[in-house]
Amino acid sequence: MESTSESSTKQSATDTKKEASTDSGTRTVSTVMGDVEVPANPQRVVVNWYIGDVFTLGLTPAAVSGWSQKTMPFFDKLNGVPNIEKWESEEIMKYDPDLIITYDTKDYDKLSKIAPVLVMPENKMTALERVKFLGQATGHEAEADKAIATFESKLNDAKEKLKSDIFKDKTFSIFEDWGSDSYGVYYETGSRGGTLLYDYIGLHKPEKLEKLVKDSGESRGSLSYEVAAEYFGDYVLWFKQEGKESQFAKTKIWSSIPAVKNGNIIEIPADYAGLFYYSDVLSMTGQLDYITNRLLEKTK
Repeated sequence: MESTSESSTKQSATDTKKEASTDSGTRTVSTVMGDVEVPANPQRVVVNWYIGDVFTLGLTPAAVSGWSQKTMPFFDKLNGVPNIEKWESEEIMKYDPDLIITYDTKDYDKLSKIAPVLVMPENKMTALERVKFLGQATGHEAEADKAIATFESKLNDAKEKLKSDIFKDKTFSIFEDWGSDSYGVYYETGSRGGTLLYDYIGLHKPEKLEKLVKDSGESRGSLSYEVAAEYFGDYVLWFKQEGKESQFAKTKIWSSIPAVKNGNIIEIPADYAGLFYYSDVLSMTGQLDYITNRLLEKTK
């Protein structure tokens, strides 16, 4: 989902805003849709998808469009915030926003008549660039910097702990079984912790999975039971579903998979789906603690 370089990070920070006179109560922000004038201190933010970023900045949104679950790091803050069932103009207007935050470029023309719209396509910024951008755009840069520093400190610590030869040159996959009559075995490389695993910790996908993602241009997709085993890494994050047993885990193919035979399947209980749902800095900080601890259990 996310791709970047050190130079793009610096460029993002440079291009984030061109400040107008603060006496006017607004600032001008450079975005993929051009310059947008936004409130210097927005009070009624409505956000689609980037919910965690808004909470990271210490803002309480007027309304959000997204799923909530108790293991999300910001669940307590999210609980009680109105959820917009349909991300449409008529619904959004009910919350009288003074700033709209979204990932979809199509929202700009549709929603800019309601309030200023900040558009951040997912493939244009990393999670760290995005929260930095929003911090600058909303006047909450200090909060963004603090969250980034906390994450980077924990990330460096985790990398140090995971230097064990046990994980050297090993590959990692992320899967969820939806059933042979549905999506089959669904792979993730962005959501479900993929952004953290691959882009930040620097762990590797199996070669065949890497090629599939590159050739298809998609960071996620489905695999049939017949071929799924070919894409399993040496270690697997295996997401469970609420009240459902994996059909694939009952097949003969499953028992023949090296990661299964070696005890390297890390099951993620269904009630932890919320922790791994988003890829914002707060979510990834929580994911980092969880994944590091689960991997280190394999060294004992």
